[in-house]
Parts: sequence; structure tokens; C-alpha cells
Amino acid sequence: MKQLFTLFVFAFISFRQFAQSPPSDIVNGLDALFQSHVNQTAGLVPGHVIRIEKPGAWVYERAAGLACVSPTQSALPSMKFKVASITKLFTTVAIFKLIQSGLVKFNEPISTYLPLSLIQGFDSYQNITVKSLLSHTSGINEPQSDFQGRLNYWIYMKRFQQIPLDSLIYWSYASPRGLGTYYYSNANFYLLAEIIRSVTGTSYQNYITTAIISPLGLNNTDFNTIPTGTFLRGYLKGSFYPIGGVLNGGLKNDSLYDFTEASNSWGYGAADIWSNTSDLITFQKALFNGQLINTNWLDTMKTLVTNTGDLGAYGYGMIQFKSFNGGPVYGFGHTGSAFGYGSMLCYIPSLDVYISSAGNYMKIGQEFLQRDIYNFLNAKLASLPEKIGTIGFEIYPNPSCDRVAIQTSLSNYEVMLFNSMGQLVYCHEDTPSMDVSRFPCGIYTLYLKPKEGEPLVKRFIKN
Repeated sequence: MKQLFTLFVFAFISFRQFAQSPPSDIVNGLDALFQSHVNQTAGLVPGHVIRIEKPGAWVYERAAGLACVSPTQSALPSMKFKVASITKLFTTVAIFKLIQSGLVKFNEPISTYLPLSLIQGFDSYQNITVKSLLSHTSGINEPQSDFQGRLNYWIYMKRFQQIPLDSLIYWSYASPRGLGTYYYSNANFYLLAEIIRSVTGTSYQNYITTAIISPLGLNNTDFNTIPTGTFLRGYLKGSFYPIGGVLNGGLKNDSLYDFTEASNSWGYGAADIWSNTSDLITFQKALFNGQLINTNWLDTMKTLVTNTGDLGAYGYGMIQFKSFNGGPVYGFGHTGSAFGYGSMLCYIPSLDVYISSAGNYMKIGQEFLQRDIYNFLNAKLASLPEKIGTIGFEIYPNPSCDRVAIQTSLSNYEVMLFNSMGQLVYCHEDTPSMDVSRFPCGIYTLYLKPKEGEPLVKRFIKN
């Protein structure tokens, strides 16, 4: 095993060329950040994949290390992986689609949708709402918390067995955390998946497939326990859960164990999807472009409910990412951590950039890689020059979420607003303000075109 680790300790980045690459200075900077992350996790994480998109401009895609350690197989950028808790974004979008259609209500008690026999073991179950499940403020405990000392061994030995939902819920009854208190628990999303099944009459997996996966053409996204196509195999060392001991002598601390086919039932509604970086970004773009739910409910997902005390905060099924502890929010998405896998998905509205990354080990610090990428791209992209002209104009507030004012001494001019893909989304003459509330988040280019002379250009950020 040490020999296998040596193979990827010195792994260099592999990549495929796409239609358009970023400028060379951006490529070099991203390569350096990615390689640094690979080096920092060498000896622990066999393989890595990453994709960064600036729609209409460029795509950056890389892989490093091993998809499989025995027999050795190199990681490729297009490979699938278990997305872990990024699944929660899919489940959340499904719930909000049902809210939009009137089948579910945001503030409704879960007893409206779920049988008493399933939920009466929860403290204050009468007051737990759909809203509190989405924000992890239901007070429901994490069912895995009592198994951390032996769970990896138990899952490894019984990885083909499905764990009944009743058992997962039963293990969540103990040690309530208090209604209204933030406590991250997969059990919240077990219940949301059951609500989907209850109101649609079909399985949660089938509903998400027909309502999200198939319409978006996510051909590398599914719920299979045994993955298909090309994929990263997932690994853990026997020492991953050192507290509490393990059954039958347990696993060897320094040995690497394959968890690729671990039971998906642990992740029901919370961490049971397979995908790749390209599909995840396609999903995220559809979400932020208004293809899946309307702007009001997307804004609800993005609402900051709890500062979690690390590099982020939690809203309703969505994480807000921060560039430093307590700092401003720069992006929206979710992290993922499952047996053998760690992943990340983020959209950065101010830069109109999407990031998806993964590795085939659990909890590998990708939030730090993502933060470094944001800080690097923010310095690069935010400094792009604007064509000002001899007569200037101002846009305020910038960024904005609803209406912006245009201040200029010009008269007889035309206002044209283009999105990041170069599409004209607004055109009007002599307007002193614009309503931008209906536009998706991102960076827009505003042209102020006088009847005579060169147009003036400024960039505008829609939050």
C-alpha cells in the first residue's frame, strides 16, 4: 500500500483541452492552487477532479492522482463520484418545486405529510416544520453520532445491505438538540425525502430523476449503489474513526479500505447521488438561471439562517461560503462528505463562476481550495478594465438585487445590458433606472450608447 501511495504523492495534473481555455495567467494560477491541494493531501487522498466554468468565456478542468489504487488507474476529469451531501441541494430543489406546485407548504408541520408512527419519537415533533428540516433547526439528532467508533467497519462489512429507514429514524430519536437550534443532521433530509414520496406517490429518487436529472440531461447522475461508467473508487483508512473501538478487532489503522459500494441507504435524501463535475455545474447553472425554481424560492434557499462558525453559514438546504471566518458571503452551494468521498459545489455570483471538485477520500478540506480559488479569481477578474470614455456615468447600487440607477450627463442615449454569455437581456432609451430583479445572479455588462460617439461600458453585479 505504501508503494501505491508513492505513485500518487508525486501525481501531476492531467487535463483535456476544451473549446476555450482561460487566459494563460489564470490557467497558471489555478494549476498552482490545484497542485498545492494535491500535494497537501498526498499520502491520504488517492485522486482528485475539478472543473471551473465561467459561462460563455472559458472552462478549466483537471484531474490528478489515482481513481483506483489496485490495480492502478489514473483519475480523469470526467469521472463520476459519490457527491455525498451535495445531494441535499437536489432534495431541497425538489421540495421547493413541490412548494411552487402547492403540494407542500414551507411553514407546514411535517405531521401534515408524514405518519405519526414515524415522527412521534422526535422531541416537539408537533412543531417541526418543513422549514426547520431544510435549515437543520428541527433539533433532530444525527443518527450516525452513536456509531462513529465502529461505523466504518460496520459499513464496510455490510456495505451491500440496505438499512431500513425505520432504523435510521429510530437512531435519531435520542439526544434531541432542541427545536430552533442549528444541528446538522442527515435525518432532516431522510424526512424530506419521505415527504417527497408522500405527496408525489413515487419514490424520492424517481421524482428527482424525472423532475431534475432527466430534463437537464444529466447523463452521469444517478442513485446507483454500484456505480456505472468510469468513476473514482472511494477509500478510507482503518484509523479514520479512532474513537470507541470497532467490532471483531476492527480494521487495521494504516490500511486503505475500499468503500465504493457502501450502502446508499445511509444517505437517503441526504447523500446518495453519484455524478461528475460537469453534471453538477449544469445542475447549479440551471438552479441559478431560474430553470428549476423561481427567484423568490432561490432567494429563500440563499437566506442566511445560521452562521456555522467556520468558512460558511447555512440557509435552507444551501451553504453560504465565506472567504474567511466571519467574512462576507462570496458563493452558494454545498459541501459533501461520505464514506470514501469528499466534494464541493459552488456558484460565485460576483464573478459568474461555477466550481465543482471532488476527491476519493472523506473530509479533505476542499472548502479551503475553493476559498483560495475565489480569492485568486476575484483579484484577476475584478480587475478587468472598463471602457469609460470622456463623459462618464455611474451605476448604483452595485451590486444590487432589485433596481439600479444610472447617473450621467448624457441625453439621447440607449441602455443595453448583456449577460455573461453575451446575450442582450435589456434595451431601453434614456432610462434613469432599471429593474433587474428578474435577472439571474451574475455579472452583466452595461453599454450606454449615445447618439454620437463611442459607447460607455461598465460591469454590473446582480446579487
